Amino acid sequence: MGVFKVPNLLCLLFLMLLVLAPGFDAKTCYKDSTTYTTNICSPDPCVEACHKEGFTDGTCVLFLPRPIIERCLCKTC
Repeated sequence: MGVFKVPNLLCLLFLMLLVLAPGFDAKTCYKDSTTYTTNICSPDPCVEACHKEGFTDGTCVLFLPRPIIERCLCKTC
């Protein structure tokens, strides 16, 4: 068997953390709402708009490039 060097082992550990970390679920997909088009997103109207579009859930997400934009994203899968 070969000997693992410390940097290789640390890289492997970091890669495992990225793969197993919550929030990196491949089944969570979001799409911009087509009917909710205001500049300031409110959670309840966003969810209602996503339900009307046929999605299961919706959430407001803040994008930080200038100007600051808040969007309603609908859960697709």
